[in-house]
Amino acid sequence: MNRIGSLACAVFLCFGYSTGSHDAIAQGSPKTLKDQLTGSWRLVSITNLRLNGTKYELFGPNAKGIVIFDRNGSYSFQIMRAARPSFVAESRLEGTPEENKAAVQGVISHFGTYEVDETSHSITFRIEGSSYPNWDKTEQKRSFTLLGNQLAWSDPAAGPRAGDLQSDLIWRRSP
Repeated sequence: MNRIGSLACAVFLCFGYSTGSHDAIAQGSPKTLKDQLTGSWRLVSITNLRLNGTKYELFGPNAKGIVIFDRNGSYSFQIMRAARPSFVAESRLEGTPEENKAAVQGVISHFGTYEVDETSHSITFRIEGSSYPNWDKTEQKRSFTLLGNQLAWSDPAAGPRAGDLQSDLIWRRSP
């Protein structure tokens, strides 16, 4: 391959992989972080770090989750244990105390609006409603890393009160 062809190939590879889209090359400008974040993401892993340095999976092995960001600034976020016991009564309104506890502790979800700060590579969630009522009408900021089809952030909101230092989440873009 000649020098110009090699240079063009190198530029294509660097630019194409850094933006995660070949469309950006055709447009002549890279996508914004918000553009790159828009869409749906499936949970790959969530690991909590305790204050004593040990790690564990709060939602157990094979936790399931999705986070969806739309172009207009709305989002929806859910994570749950893969294995949660069914209610014997087959009615969500008639669970035993143990069944209700497992259901509540096996899920975290929230929705609202979000804003991306391009400079600090952070996202601010403006939580309108959450399965954890203490998060209703709050804001939470996360620094994130976006590399191709993977998104990662740490959640310091787990906090020392829960006995944790943070939660580390990794997401993969949904096809």
